[in-house]
Amino acid sequence: MLLAALRLRGRSALEVSDQGRPTRSPCPPGLSRALAVGLLPPAALLLAACSLPWGAPPAVERGSPARATRTVRVARGEINGVLVYSGDLRAKPSITVTPRISGRLERMHVETGSLVREGDTVAELDRAALEVQVTQGQANLAAAEARLAGLQAGDEPEARAESEARLRAARARLTALQTAPRAETIPYLVEQLRESRRLLAELESNNADGVARAEERVTTARTRLDRILTGVGVGLASPTPGLDRVAIEQARAEIRQAEEELARARRPITSEEIAGARQQVSQAEEDLLLARNPIGPLELEEASANVEAAEIRLRGASTAVTPATIKAAESAVSYAWAALELARLQLREATIVAPIAGLVAETHQRAGAGVAAGTPLLSIQPPDYELVLAVEDRQLSQLQIGHGMNVVVDAYPGESFNGTLRSIAPTVDVRTRTVAAKVDVLDPQLKLKAGLFAQAAVQSGRKPGALLLPREAVVSGPESSVLLVVEGRAQRRPVQLGVTDGRNVEILQGVSEGAEIVLPVGVADGDLVGER
Repeated sequence: MLLAALRLRGRSALEVSDQGRPTRSPCPPGLSRALAVGLLPPAALLLAACSLPWGAPPAVERGSPARATRTVRVARGEINGVLVYSGDLRAKPSITVTPRISGRLERMHVETGSLVREGDTVAELDRAALEVQVTQGQANLAAAEARLAGLQAGDEPEARAESEARLRAARARLTALQTAPRAETIPYLVEQLRESRRLLAELESNNADGVARAEERVTTARTRLDRILTGVGVGLASPTPGLDRVAIEQARAEIRQAEEELARARRPITSEEIAGARQQVSQAEEDLLLARNPIGPLELEEASANVEAAEIRLRGASTAVTPATIKAAESAVSYAWAALELARLQLREATIVAPIAGLVAETHQRAGAGVAAGTPLLSIQPPDYELVLAVEDRQLSQLQIGHGMNVVVDAYPGESFNGTLRSIAPTVDVRTRTVAAKVDVLDPQLKLKAGLFAQAAVQSGRKPGALLLPREAVVSGPESSVLLVVEGRAQRRPVQLGVTDGRNVEILQGVSEGAEIVLPVGVADGDLVGER
């Protein structure tokens, strides 16, 4: 016996006997629950069955064969409806991952087809220069904080140190001008410059000539001493003992000086000695220049004034620190802190992470390449899809943005995916009287593919007093229809359907309450219907 189960308030359910005649009977035991089908949860399909009065059996022409059929009647009842729509899955646009800073691409952690989660590291830029910038920023901040602390303690060490340095320079300049060589010392300075240049030349030529000349001077000094001691060729006026002792001491002094020069000449030459000789040459040239251009009174007065100004500046640096100076130091600390934070941010940006979870669709760069800020590195395909549905305009009141929907696809029977109604188009297609609605379909396990046919269902709420038929009584096709019994024959009648709970469907237009409908199993339009 076929049961067309409907939940009716204070009414009975529909039954069809095995002979095709309507009967009135109480709800049979064991049929208190029905199996869940399609997209509905089991609770939506638990329909209690009761009994209804049935009309007369259809008339059958005598002498003509009639098909054995089963029929049901349209009855009113309450339905906890579900709106079901279908469409093709569409992939959402891929996300392009780009760096925010420029640098050399150090490493790519993913490749095409890699599965990534939100926050996973996908690439890294060279960090060496960025780490140096962070260290430099830390040092600048520490220096700025130290200066601010000194000012707040009533001391300004930098200004004092600068003033002291200027005072020393001014005093040195004044002393140099006061002790500058005079014009009468020019012959001596010329000889000093000549000797300095000779010593430098000897040092730069490895001192070979200097050793020979020093040896020659030692030999000459010793020969002279011998002559004095023997009295030969010295040309002394008399053998006075006093004169001989003076000459002997002078000869001995010349020998010691010549021997010292020889010892110095034989010593290895160092770079410090050469640098010292060059400094002596420069100093001799400067002294000679000053002697030839005497210092005037105006220059001395100017140097004295510079010393006085430096002393005044030093006294001012030692006075109390002004609020403006402290404010400037505080601003310097803030600037150094901001520069350090910027350096740290750029260092963090060298590690590039996935902005979303998904599948790497394509990589655009290789490790070692130089990339600028904004250069595409890779593309990530989001793990969710979009389902575009055509919703009839009369059903718009039953949909709201944000509604959850159950989505199923033929490729994964028995499985459902979570969907959310994201948007509803603001205009109606005047040809089909439908409105485009978009549903976001989540696919955390990456099972779905673009182009799959999908169905989405959403609960529409309870609807009492609706005209109901079992779902199997409706003939599917481009236009929904039923087989209405008219004078003993099955006549196709187009109908407009409303909501469904998976087992029963609402009839909006096409047939009226009490109409007898043939279950379309082996029955065609125009067939005679009879008992079975």
